[in-house]
Amino acid sequence: MSTIVTTPAIRAIDGTWNADPSHSTVEFAVKHMGFSTVRGRFLEFDATVEGGEKPALRGSIQLASVVTHDESRDNHIKAPDFFDVERHPEATVVATSIGEDRLVADVTLKGVTRPVEFSYRLSEPATDPWGNERVGLDLEAQIDRTDFDVNWNAPLPGGGFLVDNTVSLIASFSLVKA
Repeated sequence: MSTIVTTPAIRAIDGTWNADPSHSTVEFAVKHMGFSTVRGRFLEFDATVEGGEKPALRGSIQLASVVTHDESRDNHIKAPDFFDVERHPEATVVATSIGEDRLVADVTLKGVTRPVEFSYRLSEPATDPWGNERVGLDLEAQIDRTDFDVNWNAPLPGGGFLVDNTVSLIASFSLVKA
């Protein structure tokens, strides 16, 4: 079992580390009608972490790969009301500042770039059964989707709106040393 590196985590690992997509997830969660939380997942993404004295983190998400387990909703999310995947097929994340357990990244979605603060945890490196050196990286943040021009909504008869503006971003990566 790996333990958590606490200070400063990404600087504590050396080299380049790439996400293993079959053991990683990129997800979001948003309140629907104020009752339930709808969760979605992106099936196509990549992420790279550079450790050492000049740490870096960057990643991209293919927005058309979104899955929420409702085909009609998935198609609406891909449409211009939400992601507009025809014009903006990719979202990107590029860290601009990395601290001990928080980082700030420029997130670009729908052509809009804004800084977003993420909390993160990084495990210590360990060797998997196949001889690969791995670390685990968990990231979490909340954004206001309207800051990224994702504005569609519908009023509810009793007040409020169908989709909350606050969206949780959650990623969990198994990173393999290059």
